[in-house]
Amino acid sequence: MNTNTEFVDNRTPARTGVIHTFLCIFLFLIQAGNTSAAVPPTPNDIQIETTLNQLLEEQQAKIYKKIIEPDEPVSWWVYLPDNDSSEIPGVFVYISPMKTGRIDSRWREVMDEQNLIYIAANKSGNKTPTIRRMVMANLGIKALALEYAFDPGQINVSGFSGGGRVASRLASQYPEIYTGALYICGVDFWKKDYTPNVERVLQNRFVFLTGSRDFNENETRLIHKRYIKEGAVNSKLIVIPGMAHKHPDATYLTEALEFLLARN
Repeated sequence: MNTNTEFVDNRTPARTGVIHTFLCIFLFLIQAGNTSAAVPPTPNDIQIETTLNQLLEEQQAKIYKKIIEPDEPVSWWVYLPDNDSSEIPGVFVYISPMKTGRIDSRWREVMDEQNLIYIAANKSGNKTPTIRRMVMANLGIKALALEYAFDPGQINVSGFSGGGRVASRLASQYPEIYTGALYICGVDFWKKDYTPNVERVLQNRFVFLTGSRDFNENETRLIHKRYIKEGAVNSKLIVIPGMAHKHPDATYLTEALEFLLARN
């Protein structure tokens, strides 16, 4: 595994392109996916807040000025795994369809068991321009690296609904960073113009997770088949019986992550 990972996209916004913004899904569907709103944070739930001026060199911060102002506060919700492992944890970068990056309370035990740090940008929901959501995800890894040790060869990206679509773009554009991806009830197939290294993409691992009552089930199945056809053989489809457009529980999340983490 290549550990010489560049966490920050050094290409200009013009090179990356401004990708169209996805419309916010219906409010009741979003709320259905957020089952942890009433559960209070734990001591392992923290916030990282910074600005681009603090995080990057001055010239580098200016590159992103049209996306994020250099002195604008940006923050991420972080959950640190609570376990006795002596191994350096991996990272689970999550893109939420909502304004908060708060972790689903059912997922904490999975992060503990799989030894993964959860990180998700705040104010990065479906109404946020896609390019900003992508930049926030990449910068989150940079911000995390300044505070905590983690395995740079074990960084996974995920998202729910519109966040899953953003995750699929990150996974295809930055395959050297995100070597595993979990798409939950939302995914796009990669675009060749924005996928500089398809061969590297095909080496990674992917899980397509949906429910039998999810309105995105058929699309998820079709894109999973396209991944397989293109040569992404390490791709797994999980269709949860009776589940609509919502987060999976701990059991199915564990199944997905065990597949992603089963690397040689």
